[in-house]
Amino acid sequence: MRVAIAISALAVSWLAAQAYADEPLVQVAIGSRTGYVVPEKYASGHQADLVASLPGAPKIDGYWTPSEQDAVVADRLLREMLEDGVKDPIQVFPDLDVKAEATSPDSPAYEARELALALKNYDRYTRQYVGLILDGRKIIFCNYADVPKIDPAKEYFYLHKYFEPDGSVHFLQGRVDRDWKSCSGVALIGSWEPKGK
Repeated sequence: MRVAIAISALAVSWLAAQAYADEPLVQVAIGSRTGYVVPEKYASGHQADLVASLPGAPKIDGYWTPSEQDAVVADRLLREMLEDGVKDPIQVFPDLDVKAEATSPDSPAYEARELALALKNYDRYTRQYVGLILDGRKIIFCNYADVPKIDPAKEYFYLHKYFEPDGSVHFLQGRVDRDWKSCSGVALIGSWEPKGK
């Protein structure tokens, strides 16, 4: 009898944790745009999928819930990083090959074009903000996507779930250090370059 009660209590506890982890994302105003903050409980409950969608697969020490102001600042810093990157793409992608042909994805010229196109289409991105703790620092992970038919208020949009190599889906990601007010780890996935160019 004790075993049955313990299992039932465990099942109820697991179900409650899952329900709480699936709470809706918090809508925030980002200038004239809308963004969504991923609550700490949601991030913890979906850790495996979330980690799989992060460039570089960092070791995450924990999660926290960013405020609306955190999201506003993160959006501004990410945009500024893209603007700086158009002028000098090596600031954004330090591993670029300065000797590569301009048509090569490893060249600064190619990435400058991609960053300019991302900026041109910046308002098309749906925005989500996840609070990560990396190496003891509070980081705001900006997860932006132009993905048809998703509800950004109900679920985190995972790169590995939604990306299509046909150019119909675009992701922009970056990590903003809340205290240092700096942006790093920018990733552009899916080119805005018109097909046939």
